[in-house]
Amino acid sequence: MLKSRIGLCVILFLLGLSACTKQDTSVTMDASDTQTASSSAASADEPAAASATQTLTSKDSKLSIVVDGDFADVLDSATDWVDPAELNNLTLLQHDDSSNITLAVNNLGTLKIKPDEYFKNLADSLEHNSSISNIKVGVATVNRMNYRFSHQQNGTLLNESCVALTVDNNLYSVCASSESADYNALAGTLKTINVQNN
Repeated sequence: MLKSRIGLCVILFLLGLSACTKQDTSVTMDASDTQTASSSAASADEPAAASATQTLTSKDSKLSIVVDGDFADVLDSATDWVDPAELNNLTLLQHDDSSNITLAVNNLGTLKIKPDEYFKNLADSLEHNSSISNIKVGVATVNRMNYRFSHQQNGTLLNESCVALTVDNNLYSVCASSESADYNALAGTLKTINVQNN
């Protein structure tokens, strides 16, 4: 079993944290990421392999993600999947055996700085972190920034596609990770995120 986002968690905590809120907001990937994820899904089309659409909801009911696949809740065995430092913030942890993708949501508390400043600091930290590779940071919007990277984890290269998301000054880290799935498949998993805010 892999422990994901061990280095990323440290980056996020160093940059400022956040809490939670309530009302329905739908967040989708930017156009370039959506096109990449769509073309990946089309190329993976096989007649016998129709995957079900699922809505995965965080344990605090603040965030849900609409995905295709066969994801199962592994929150009860979280220590097998993530670093112990992340357990207090973890609000969703799902794994799909067929795609070998793990999806995790961390609620990082109340954002201490303005979102644009946070996203700039996060982008700078990612780009100057020598322990990660294949870094690509998307253009930040008012409330989100997409990014991806790879890092060595337990002797294998782990790919991660993530979204840093703020809603009413609340910060979430939403990440899809895998040692075998490519970035297009990971980005496709994060295509539709819904957050409850006040």
